[in-house]
Amino acid sequence: MPAPGRRVPDPRGAVVAPPLWLTLPLFAAGLLIALGVSELLLRLFPRTLAPEAIFRGGSPRRWARLASGLVILVAFWLPLAALYREPRVGALLRVSLAVFALGLADDFSTLPRWLKAAAVAGLAVWAAALGLRIDVVKEPFGQQMLSLGAWSWVATVIWLTGVTGAIVLSRRLQGLGTGLVAVVSLTFLVVALLQRSTVGTGTACLAAVLAGAMLGYLRYDFPPARLPVGSAGYYFLGFSLAGISVLGALKNTAFLTIVIPLLLFGVPLLDTTYATVLRVGSRHTLALSPRREFLHTMLMREGLGPRRCVAIYCTFAAYLGALAVLLVLMITVSFVAKLVVLGALLLFGGVGFYCAVRIASRPPAAEGSERVELFDIPVDRTDMEGALRRIRQFVEERSPHMVVTSDSSAIVRSQSDQEFKQIMRSADLVTPDGAGVVWAARVLGLPIWERVSGVDLMQRVCELAAGEGYSVYLLGAQPGVAAAAAHNLAERYPGLRIAGTRHGYFTPEEEPAIVGEIARLRPDVLFVAFGLPKQEKWIRRYLEELQVPVAVGVGGSFDVISGRLKRAPRWMQVAGVEWLYRSLKEPKRFKRLGALPRFVLMALRERWRRFRQGG
Repeated sequence: MPAPGRRVPDPRGAVVAPPLWLTLPLFAAGLLIALGVSELLLRLFPRTLAPEAIFRGGSPRRWARLASGLVILVAFWLPLAALYREPRVGALLRVSLAVFALGLADDFSTLPRWLKAAAVAGLAVWAAALGLRIDVVKEPFGQQMLSLGAWSWVATVIWLTGVTGAIVLSRRLQGLGTGLVAVVSLTFLVVALLQRSTVGTGTACLAAVLAGAMLGYLRYDFPPARLPVGSAGYYFLGFSLAGISVLGALKNTAFLTIVIPLLLFGVPLLDTTYATVLRVGSRHTLALSPRREFLHTMLMREGLGPRRCVAIYCTFAAYLGALAVLLVLMITVSFVAKLVVLGALLLFGGVGFYCAVRIASRPPAAEGSERVELFDIPVDRTDMEGALRRIRQFVEERSPHMVVTSDSSAIVRSQSDQEFKQIMRSADLVTPDGAGVVWAARVLGLPIWERVSGVDLMQRVCELAAGEGYSVYLLGAQPGVAAAAAHNLAERYPGLRIAGTRHGYFTPEEEPAIVGEIARLRPDVLFVAFGLPKQEKWIRRYLEELQVPVAVGVGGSFDVISGRLKRAPRWMQVAGVEWLYRSLKEPKRFKRLGALPRFVLMALRERWRRFRQGG
């Protein structure tokens, strides 16, 4: 064994190289075995493995943990035994089997933590004695490999024990460990294929079968779990994953694909951290919360469900895996440059993770005002049904009311247009129109959960009007568009009374006559489509003279309803990117997109300010 610190050649062919095509059948075998055996067990033992029996505890839970562990063991071991044999792979399987037995003993009779930790460390020593050792590491600023000498035993034991423990303790959130192992295995597979000359296709085969097995089993472990993984499965997964990284000489890549995700996700879940939560004190100094709480517990208390929690964790782990692949592709770039890129992308990913958690969370509605302040603009805490109830109330009151549909561009515009800001602040109803507004509200912890867009609100109001006998007036857009929109609405909602229509291309001298005509016709609802903020200013100027119970600015809604413009596909509406589709259809709207990055920066700055103040 070379002395510690001595430069040695880069070890190639550490694992006997199988043909590259073997990765595909191994992946498929792991996937199909996990699916097939899981379904077979659920059909053979429907009562014993029924969810209500498993989660009631006792003997059914133990048998379920045994069943899940056996599925994972067979799905990983059987393809390798049949398709790929190599001495050190066999050593890994033997030690992993012993680790599986340790987990099984914990499933049937809970073992002390110290005993489990000592047992895993002892098994790691056994693995090192069989040749599963980290013998060399790469120089941080060079391409040379340095021998660890006798320290290789210490490094191997720490690595195998640490990764195994991290995966085991991630089981506190059902499905998280399975998802993380699937993501990391897939990352190993991609990296091994990119570095076949140094890592070898043997690592790709091992990663392929583990990834396939985990993807096949994830559907049974994902909340609500049909066959939740127990200690046996998690111990086996953790040790196998750590062993694959050692066999493939993926020490540097493994740091990126395992340690970073576990630091961000696993470490806050570990008992050894005492579930510490960082907060900011009144003097802006970091302090440790005395409350013992796991990160996922805190997130679920804030309204993030288990399924979304696992999905967000695994998505961000995949993002970190993509960073590892990027760094592999940048292998010829200097260490400093890679460090700068990694730091920038980690910061971006951290912000993205935080925003994703905020957006996906839905805490219980707090008591208090029906409005929230978003950048000094009061936005109503309402959904579509709530907005319709308010509009019905306005019509019944018969006094003039103004409704504003506020998207991100409207809020950005209000920061520099004081007249427009005052109009929005004095409006009787301000709906959150646009995914950006909902996103910002969730990032800031404000209880706004659903967008109420102008075009959707207009159509639902017309539906309401048809049922209640209200009359509507359409004012705005190009000549002929308002009339076409009114015709389509009347056909769509039989019984809808159209009080009148008028295009928006008129001179200031014509305004008094138009206002007088609308006041004479006395519609219950007036839709104005002049565009932002002209329509809101016009409504405010003539609201008292018009005496319309409900006046609402609806932007380009006439164009969509008339058929002049096609609306974005449903999936784009749900995803909150309808604005992109509209901009592609109407390139002149692209100038409005400049407000979007400003709005995002406003939200992030406000979130940072509240964080510093302890909010």
